[in-house]
Amino acid sequence: MSASQLSDPASSSGASAELDRIIEGGLVRTRFQPIFDLDSMSVVAYGTSTRGPKDSPLESQDVLLTAARDSGRIVDFDTVSRAGAILTSERSGLSAPRSLFFSAAPSTVARLADDETALAHPMVLEIAGHTLIDTDLAPLLRAIVRIRDQGWAIAITEVGVDPHTLALLPAVAPDVICLDLQIVSDLPDQRLASVLSGVSAYAEATGCLVLAHGVETEQQLVTARALGATLAQGPLFGGAAELPTTLPYLSGVRPAPSGRLAGLRQDTPFSVAAERREARVSNSGLLLQISLFLEAHAALEGDSALVFGTFQHRENFDDRAVERYYPLGLTAAFVGVFGHGFDQLDLDDSVCGVELDVADPLVAEWNVVVISPNFAATLTARQLGDPSPTNDTYEFILTHDRRLTIEAARTLVARL
Repeated sequence: MSASQLSDPASSSGASAELDRIIEGGLVRTRFQPIFDLDSMSVVAYGTSTRGPKDSPLESQDVLLTAARDSGRIVDFDTVSRAGAILTSERSGLSAPRSLFFSAAPSTVARLADDETALAHPMVLEIAGHTLIDTDLAPLLRAIVRIRDQGWAIAITEVGVDPHTLALLPAVAPDVICLDLQIVSDLPDQRLASVLSGVSAYAEATGCLVLAHGVETEQQLVTARALGATLAQGPLFGGAAELPTTLPYLSGVRPAPSGRLAGLRQDTPFSVAAERREARVSNSGLLLQISLFLEAHAALEGDSALVFGTFQHRENFDDRAVERYYPLGLTAAFVGVFGHGFDQLDLDDSVCGVELDVADPLVAEWNVVVISPNFAATLTARQLGDPSPTNDTYEFILTHDRRLTIEAARTLVARL
């Protein structure tokens, strides 16, 4: 059976049987492509790709991956691919943490987060940007938090294919953003400017790395540098092959300074903002007007907006709040609302409701956080004095600082 025959429905059973043989027998072969640091022009890590056995109709990486998807065995395929990459690299003496980039489907990410054995080998986990749009985001973000806690780094690929991807960068908190030069070069000028502006703003605010994929010529290398790339991969630096006999010293990829969500679960937007901004005193009337303004701006940003709101207690998420947040959920990339008693809410899929423990310090705060490629703002407030219903005195901070807003958002992502 040839590879071309695999697309024939009549041969699908044969392809499935061959896939089963490869997965159950661990018969995959790993190829490694060097990733260069553009400052030192040295190899810092390797990208991995998986192929089937030689002379197998599923030898090709693309055909093998398609067969795994069509058979509903993508998690099994990713698992055996990761195991093969680790085994091959360790036999060659490559053991530096985060020195291998490994691509996985969202369903694999969820399984990986619960696999302590697999997590003992920190890698750079690549997640395709377009898959973020087609998955239940909250469980995926929770899995990413657990994986990063174990020393892994996160990379987002195909940035620019869908505007949602740019909006979700602060939620996913990638340590590496991957720009495919072919995809980027094919974008209309206005879209290209939006992507580059969004990536640049996020990288500047967080210190994450930018990796240029598909660098083939010296001119493309110049383009990669102009796009803000700090890492590069492509034919100019070497194709996918077996690991060299003598390995270079690999430093691996270091997580971005502000890229980790670990340790933020007891932080809140107010505690983060108060470290760098002075709070002012006001009443709930002004805070509501500011909240309405930020929510309206989020609506204008459409599918490029990430929106979080905290409401303290269930009764505060009243009909008026529902009327504001449900329409946002239909247009924004992601909308999350938090509060004690929110497990009693009957929310539709457009809004993610998060239950807070009554002892969580976030219960004492009023927060609205909005981030898009073109806008960033955080309103964070908490009551002064007696927390009784008659007390209408608040201390609050309003900031449009992107880095501070991203950090505020991450304290909320850590609670999803």
